Amino acid sequence: MGTSVAQRGQTVAMGAEALLREHPDALVCGLAGNGLIVPVPQSVGLWGQDLIEGRALVDNVVAADRATVVKVWIRAQEEGAAADKVRLLRKPSTWMTLHFIDMREVHGVLLGVIIPSDELAEGQDAVEELAPAPPRFCSLEEDEGARVIACDEAFTEMFGYAVAELIGNSVLDQIHPEDQGRAVEGWLAVLSTGHDQQTRLRRRHKDGTYLWVDTTLRNLLNQPGRNCVAVEIIDVSAEMKAQEVLAEREELLRRLTAGMPVGLLHVDTDRNVVYNNARLLEILYGSHVPALTLGSEDATAPVASDAGATSAGALLQTLTEDSAAALEHALAAVLSEGVDRDVEVDITLPSGTWRRALMSLRALLRPSGEVSGAITCVLDITDSARARKELEHRATFDPLTQCYNRSSVLSTLEHELKRPDSAGTGVVYVDLDDFKPVNDRLGHAAGDELLVMVAERLRLASRDSDVAGRLGGDEFLVVLRDIPGAEEAMRAAQRICDALCDTFELSCATIELRASIGVACSGEQTPSSEELIKRADVAMYQCKERRECTPVLAGV
Repeated sequence: MGTSVAQRGQTVAMGAEALLREHPDALVCGLAGNGLIVPVPQSVGLWGQDLIEGRALVDNVVAADRATVVKVWIRAQEEGAAADKVRLLRKPSTWMTLHFIDMREVHGVLLGVIIPSDELAEGQDAVEELAPAPPRFCSLEEDEGARVIACDEAFTEMFGYAVAELIGNSVLDQIHPEDQGRAVEGWLAVLSTGHDQQTRLRRRHKDGTYLWVDTTLRNLLNQPGRNCVAVEIIDVSAEMKAQEVLAEREELLRRLTAGMPVGLLHVDTDRNVVYNNARLLEILYGSHVPALTLGSEDATAPVASDAGATSAGALLQTLTEDSAAALEHALAAVLSEGVDRDVEVDITLPSGTWRRALMSLRALLRPSGEVSGAITCVLDITDSARARKELEHRATFDPLTQCYNRSSVLSTLEHELKRPDSAGTGVVYVDLDDFKPVNDRLGHAAGDELLVMVAERLRLASRDSDVAGRLGGDEFLVVLRDIPGAEEAMRAAQRICDALCDTFELSCATIELRASIGVACSGEQTPSSEELIKRADVAMYQCKERRECTPVLAGV
């Protein structure tokens, strides 16, 4: 009777132990049945050998020898052990002996052992030896103007720049053009809020290639001895590559979840939740996570629907109605067409707090190309959204009067004149008479106070559909939307005139104000915005000459 399977396993294990004792300089790794690297069990005795890290042992071998690795792998599973010569990427000029040993009967894993040698790989295809791997973590220090004031040695090794090429310069041009917008948003947010900002983006190596990195900005500008923004960078390029090549959905989600500052949601084609992480729940619910979501060890169990299935709609119930509709539209495209979509959503936490998140939806495909589901990365962008709104407000409104600024009111007029469905457009040009003496006599603070009061009266005297803007100094322009004729425009202008030719109670004095007002309408032949304003300006000067505080219509 032949040797039993157990006896064969013991024999192979003893042979492996002898091999390891004889070669303490070998490289070793544990392997699962699918060929992926797993931890070496403690039951396997090692004698100072270094461990092979990474996804699979074949990744460490030059491309020309990978077929050899596969053949040795198949033989080892048939015969219990097998060996052959291969070259490693780290030292392709020398042959090394690869052993695969099937120790599953005794230790639960297959063992990969690579034994170095001095045998040169002469006559083989030349393979360039790889440089030592650069570090995966580095840091910079930047001043308030985003200029580099210090960097560690790891940064220069990771990206190839000399220190002299960095100090005193901005590194924005080292960020991929598609990621620069998010980088700027993160910088503004960390300055305005003081909160740490985390962004995933691509940074350029000196050789022109890009690395995917996780960047954390820490505001230390007011800390004694630091006075900088600390930039911490982690190389995640390998992780990003893994997202593109891994086919197993659970493995993909697990890899993404570990240490990521974003929420994760994996749904199938029926919109049932396959997986979500704890960070997603923090974004959706804050500190008031419903008890139904805490059913698992790591607090990642999703909300269950009434029917007992896991429902994406139930999990995302804190999204506003409009945001839920936008997300559903994006998700439908991802699941039906296999495309990628990004959508910003508004969230109302159980506490009533508003929050905004960027949801990046990516289709998951089977080898056949069929969509099997979607994975969504959810990033809290509340701080950057607030900063963006503030920048948009500053770009649109006059900071003193809160009317539209010159650029915005002129853009509004341009738009109205081009509207094919407009009933007509008019403008009311307003100039305050004798405004300069107010500044000279009462001071600029009083002048500013008067301008604010004028703007408020302009808004009250105008229709809800009209737009009031400050052209500069003491000149204002009101765009009259859907004005069918001069008669209606003059009535609107008269209301404005009555509101401004009146008494104003300032904090330091009472003044009588007069305003010169010119009116112009588009008519049947639509003029340009410049022409319409010019006509109203001429009419305004006619009003100023008459000193009657009565609007003047252009051409009358």
